[in-house]
Amino acid sequence: MMSSVSRRAVIAAMAGSLFLPVRHALAASSARLYVNAYGSADGYGFAGFDENGHIHYSIPLPQRGHSFAHCPDGGSGVAFGRRPGDFAVVFDLRSGQQRHMIRAADDRSFCGHGAYTRDGRLLFATEVIASQGEGVLGIYDARDGYRRVGEWSTHGLDPHEILLMPDGQTLAVANGGILMRADMPRLKLNIPDMAPSLVYIDSRDGRLAGMVKPAAELRQLSTRHIAIDHMGRVAVAMQYEGPRDDAVPLVALHDTRSAGGEFSYLPMPEAERAALRQYCGSAAVDRSGRFLAVSSPRGNRVLIWNLAAAGCPLLFRAELADVCGIGASGGKGGFMLSAGTGARLLWKEGLSLLRPEADAAHRLRWDNHMMTVSGRTA
Repeated sequence: MMSSVSRRAVIAAMAGSLFLPVRHALAASSARLYVNAYGSADGYGFAGFDENGHIHYSIPLPQRGHSFAHCPDGGSGVAFGRRPGDFAVVFDLRSGQQRHMIRAADDRSFCGHGAYTRDGRLLFATEVIASQGEGVLGIYDARDGYRRVGEWSTHGLDPHEILLMPDGQTLAVANGGILMRADMPRLKLNIPDMAPSLVYIDSRDGRLAGMVKPAAELRQLSTRHIAIDHMGRVAVAMQYEGPRDDAVPLVALHDTRSAGGEFSYLPMPEAERAALRQYCGSAAVDRSGRFLAVSSPRGNRVLIWNLAAAGCPLLFRAELADVCGIGASGGKGGFMLSAGTGARLLWKEGLSLLRPEADAAHRLRWDNHMMTVSGRTA
């Protein structure tokens, strides 16, 4: 049975949730660390905090941040600026200290997401050719100061989230399908003729290994955020650019093991689907790979599905103002959530509730995405 938590209960619990942007000394620990971009009265930045809610570092950014990539060596992370972005910051996951500043190449803009190869040698960043809108993967050599060494086509427009598949070789890329250009930033130029897709690209040579698209009548479903479950299926959280009242599915799975090239849309009661307001902001799978969480800051919702059960039923829902960031929590079967109100909350399997995290002395407005770092040492 799906469980839920009311908006009143959650927001009341978190009304005083406050955070202090300071740097703390790091004790030796294997604790899980979460990294999230934020906005505050002092500007933009990102912070690293633990499961008890204590902030270990807070680092300023020149502009609004978006998402992150985690190097497999466990030492480095990358913070990407919000699209159209002109920077990415490589930093030490333990201290937050900046290691490199990556500037966008000429006529290229970052799209807010990136992924490393399994050996950590290369970083792939979703980018667009700013004057044309075509999507590319910028390729950066992590062993040579993150020098840009090339690019490959994403075979679509508006590439957004990118993840490395469990085979350690294939990159999954969500092409949002929206045409935008540098001379008209953030203006959507092709809504009637959008071409969203989920593509699979060979990380060794840039070869297109596969592509799946929404049905023609759903071409205004922008495929933006993705997560990967325990079976290697790709979950896709979408944003609909068509009429507000259209009853369209917003969350899907794609099984790369099947012969078909279609999305399988997850079950969702109409009341919950409508409450998302045609917009999913982030997606994540827990450590066990069994649970998928999707957030909607416009709908003030977080939904959690059980991907391991027959039919992938909707397991849990909660109302939380401006919720977006999601990270897999410590242990199995859990998520950390963050919101633009300053709230941070924890969901654990079997508890079917949200628990407020620790408060501090100053509120930060948590931004779109959260990265989970599985462990650290000082």
